[in-house]
Amino acid sequence: MLGVSPSVDGITLRRTFHRLSKALHPDTSALPVEEAARRFHQVCEAYELLSDPIQRKAYDESLAAVKKSYMTHFAEPVEAGKNHNKKNKALEVRRAFSGGELFSLLLLTVAFLISSLLAIIFAFSQGREMQVRPSWLNVATSYDEVQFQTHAMTSSNFFLITSL
Repeated sequence: MLGVSPSVDGITLRRTFHRLSKALHPDTSALPVEEAARRFHQVCEAYELLSDPIQRKAYDESLAAVKKSYMTHFAEPVEAGKNHNKKNKALEVRRAFSGGELFSLLLLTVAFLISSLLAIIFAFSQGREMQVRPSWLNVATSYDEVQFQTHAMTSSNFFLITSL
């Protein structure tokens, strides 16, 4: 809650508490009053716990016990000769889609199909082609257009050569 390391000294703990209490106090915070009061109360409780050496020792021991139980239940033994990468292992875990996820995929597919069908219907009704050639790909048909395109290419090549 206070954002300090487990080996923090008392002075740094006190400074951090004062900084956070000024920022989160309901009278001075930009947060809504209820949320500011709740967070200010949490910061005060955390400071009271960490500032008392006996309570802090009990808190550190409970954290160590939780960490130890987590490691014994969830950590797998590392086999010799294998490189275990936690990032890759997280990607290997797959789960089934929930009902809401499947429903949203269904809605997305239906929306895509309907919009594609409407686009095809509107294109046929207006007499448009299904594949339209982009304007930059049109081939010049007259002598003037060919001269303009040739001049544009030579001037752009000139600027490329001079910039090198």
